[in-house]
Parts: sequence; C-alpha cells; structure tokens
Amino acid sequence: MPADWSRTVDVERLADVGEVREFDLPYAELPRLVPELASLEGVARCRIAFSRERGFPVADIDVRARLPLRCQRCLRMAPLEVAQRSRVWLVAEPAAADRLEAGIEPVLAPDGRIALRDLVEEELLLVVPLVPRHENEADCGRLASDEADVRQTPFAGLGELLKRGN
Repeated sequence: MPADWSRTVDVERLADVGEVREFDLPYAELPRLVPELASLEGVARCRIAFSRERGFPVADIDVRARLPLRCQRCLRMAPLEVAQRSRVWLVAEPAAADRLEAGIEPVLAPDGRIALRDLVEEELLLVVPLVPRHENEADCGRLASDEADVRQTPFAGLGELLKRGN
C-alpha cells in the first residue's frame, strides 16, 4: 500500500464501506512522538478498521511497536513494547461528542477528515510514560556488549574537580 497515512481521509466514506487499512508507519514520521524517542529507527505496525455505530463513524485502532525510549535513570535505551487497541468515535464537530455514549473516546475529525498518522500517533503518545525508565532497575546502566552493571553517576568526578580547583 502506498504511504497515504499522512494525508487526510474521508472518514464517512471509509466507515460506509467498512474499510480496513494496514500499514507500517516509520517513527520519524510521527512529529509529536519524535522528541520522546532515543532513536528514529523502526516502524509502528498499524491496523485501522472503520465502521459505523449509531450512525457515527468509528475507528478500531490496533498499533504494535517497540518504542526506543531513553531511560531517565541511566540515559540508555529502554525499549517499550506496545500492543495498543482502542475504539474511537470520529466526530466532525465537538458538539457531536456530547451526544455519544460514554466508554468510547471521541476524536475530532474536522470536516469529516483525519490523517491516519494522527490516530496512530495519539495512541502511542497515550502509552509513553511521563518518565521512561527500565522496568527492572537492575537493567539500568547495563551495557549491551557485556552484562556488567555499570551505572552512570553524573556527579562522580565532581569532588575531585572541586579539590583541584582550590
């Protein structure tokens, strides 16, 4: 499939025909997520299925990724496995969201159009922790080439520098 995930699509038409879109989305093409990533290598595997419910377009979003986050304890790579599924209402105006049932999030699709990238990026941003870190603290600072537990301590040499400065 051509890389049309960055162009807006007509959600009404896609919902009417029950369209399913599957695509790989490069991390580098997710502008709001890029600042959170330690590397731009890799892709998110995406599947978006459109349908109608109670007359409104609905998108079932399935995103799988291995996000290369940076651990804030040791500043090394701390990958986050993502398997995110959600269902959203696609509404053309904010007032329409008030008429929908609770439990399914409304997403604004101005003029009935939205970029598939925006749906995926929102899902990924929702799972990124505020402060990324290794799940197991014992993995913090561990070098990939060896299993020695090497920790970076930012002020380790400060005492020695202060002594030399006097």
